[in-house]
Amino acid sequence: MESISFNRVLHLKIGSFRARAAGWLLAAVFPACLPAQDNVVLTRVSATGPDVLFQVDQQWVSGSGVFAWPSGSKHTLRIDPLVYSPLMSTTRYLFSGWTSSAGPLSNGSGEATITADRHITWYNADLQMQYALTLSYYPCPDLPCMSPGTVWVNGASYRGDATVWVGAGSSVSLEAVPNSGYIFAGWSQGIDTLAPLYSFVLNAPTIVYPHFTTARQIQLLTSPSGLQLLADRTPVFTPILLEWGWNTTHALGVVSPQRDQHGVLWVYHSWSDGGTRDHAYQVGAMMTPDTIEARFVPEVQTLLGTEPSGLTLTVDGTSLPTPKVFDWGAGETHTVAAPLHAMDAAGGPWAFRAWSNGGASTQTILLTADQAEGGMRLTAQYDPLSRIRVESIPNGLALTVDGAVCQTPCEIECNVGSTVRLAAPASLAGGDGVRYDLESWDGAAGGSLVTSAGFRKITARYGTWYRLTLASLPAAGGSWQIAPASSDGFYKGGTPVVLGFTPADGMRFQGWELDLEGSANPATVVMNGPHTVRAVAQALPPAPPPLRVTNAAAETAAVAPGSIASLFGADLSSTTASSTADILPQSLGGITLRCAGRLLPLLYVSPEQVNFQLAGDLDPGIYRLELHREGGIPRQVDFTVAHNAPGLFAALHGSGSPITADAPARPGERVVLYGTGFGPYLVMPPDGFRVPVTPPDPLADSLEVHAAGRILAPEFAGAAPGLIGIASVEVVLPVDLEPGTTFSLGVSVGGIESNALQVPLR
Repeated sequence: MESISFNRVLHLKIGSFRARAAGWLLAAVFPACLPAQDNVVLTRVSATGPDVLFQVDQQWVSGSGVFAWPSGSKHTLRIDPLVYSPLMSTTRYLFSGWTSSAGPLSNGSGEATITADRHITWYNADLQMQYALTLSYYPCPDLPCMSPGTVWVNGASYRGDATVWVGAGSSVSLEAVPNSGYIFAGWSQGIDTLAPLYSFVLNAPTIVYPHFTTARQIQLLTSPSGLQLLADRTPVFTPILLEWGWNTTHALGVVSPQRDQHGVLWVYHSWSDGGTRDHAYQVGAMMTPDTIEARFVPEVQTLLGTEPSGLTLTVDGTSLPTPKVFDWGAGETHTVAAPLHAMDAAGGPWAFRAWSNGGASTQTILLTADQAEGGMRLTAQYDPLSRIRVESIPNGLALTVDGAVCQTPCEIECNVGSTVRLAAPASLAGGDGVRYDLESWDGAAGGSLVTSAGFRKITARYGTWYRLTLASLPAAGGSWQIAPASSDGFYKGGTPVVLGFTPADGMRFQGWELDLEGSANPATVVMNGPHTVRAVAQALPPAPPPLRVTNAAAETAAVAPGSIASLFGADLSSTTASSTADILPQSLGGITLRCAGRLLPLLYVSPEQVNFQLAGDLDPGIYRLELHREGGIPRQVDFTVAHNAPGLFAALHGSGSPITADAPARPGERVVLYGTGFGPYLVMPPDGFRVPVTPPDPLADSLEVHAAGRILAPEFAGAAPGLIGIASVEVVLPVDLEPGTTFSLGVSVGGIESNALQVPLR
């Protein structure tokens, strides 16, 4: 069941306090239902920036605010030309002018006088956000400033610490220029590799740390002289004199092997400072120069290989494919190892026989200067083996190889020329509903073979069969037709099976379940796995639900004259439509309602629900409601009319905003209840028309408010101004309600209690 919603029952005419509350409810939840007003103008005043402070009629506003002004009244807007964020001192806003929904204001100053006009719905202070770019590298309390360098920001120079304001999202260009005796070391507190020229987009307040340091002379040498080194990954020839900053770190590396000017090959041996081949050098804070030398020795080019070629060897603890050439130096020792069992790229097995120098499978070799000219060649020699991989389709089956169990896939190695015998069962059980039948051997005629050198793969190919299980719901719901038929319910994988189902007498076929979907009969299932299919038969559908009438705000046994009621059922309308017109229509969405010889005002129609206003002059009793639909047969339902049948929609703060968990009520607060079915008013308004704003129209019957088990007297209970069929109740909550709890809030009229609303307390 769906309760009636406010956009189907509420209408607005702003005036008295009660009308303002109802108007807020409509404007906040259903703004499309608000009618135009002539005497009050709602105007939004804002600034570009959620934390910006400005003044409206000398009152401070943060970010934005909505004001209700008399039409034609004068008001003053003011904002400072430069506004700093109260939350972040490194953010500020530059005022550029006031704009409105009608266009920019002609006065470009920060203060403007405006006239409240319903055609102008908003004003905005246009601001440009600026962020602080802080340079932090050298304080300059005295002039002249003896800084280590100059930083240029977008073409402006700064010789020390400074704050530069830049528009948010703007591009910033930085350039660092060191003074004599210094070098630039990066844009951070530490050392990094950023170049002196750097640019970025400023999307937040940013602190930049340009780092300058004192320079020291560093001489790089090689032995023999004239070879090439890497200084900060840049190739240089020795000897060379560089200037590096104090306490800076630089990368030193070598090029090895390399030829000298006479064509002789040299390989790296050591550094004079004890560092590794490629290492970091820290510049000390000294004025005296430093010298670093890289030492080289003659190269002995060494070729390591295998027979057959391409097998893997272990060199100084690292496995490497062959053949492999090494640029080793004279005087070095290296350990080479040939594995006793090796595998070639095609998967063929090999057994180690000997090294070409007669050494053991693992040996250490010493390189001499005499070998520098001709180099060295060393080969590991192997003999072939036969390797067989036995597989099955599908894998994981238990086969027999030379009498031993082989859980596929499995492998065996043997000498070349051996005979291998294989056996496989004709049929194997798989998982639940799966069976495998042997179809052929691939790579072994008759299940046996004579081995040859290298790798060979043999496959036992099985066909997969799946079981088809059939069921019906209910169990005796009908009979099956199956093509092709199967004696044991198993089908070879990929077989299409056509299934038909004939429902039993008094049943009808509804569709397929489990591994078959839809309602096509017959249907086809492809046996790509074990499948279970269930045919669902269904009895005749139940009769549609009966029509019933109840209060639109809550489920009630009766409805009151003049209240908003709901008709529930099935197939009430072919469409969904609603109306908030004044006067409400008596025909909506192709239907009309008739009761006691008259047409009723309609607010909402749908296939399952119709909301309408009951005639206000009906006496208590049993009545018949007739539903007339275009092209349909009239439908009727009897319902009870009672003098009072109250139901509550919602509870609101005295300001007109809804009471929620995020905006709870306060003890002692004045709240407003909205409902329907409270009984007649002292002056009954005409059916289908909005209630006038003034004068107030109280209820004819006395009403009590029930709050947390107490009975309260309302300040007002009567027709809600600007609405149709809706009553409002104003009541002050007890001051001694327990804060932080939720209490029940309801009303009773003529001894009939309404539904209870759960109201949270602050």
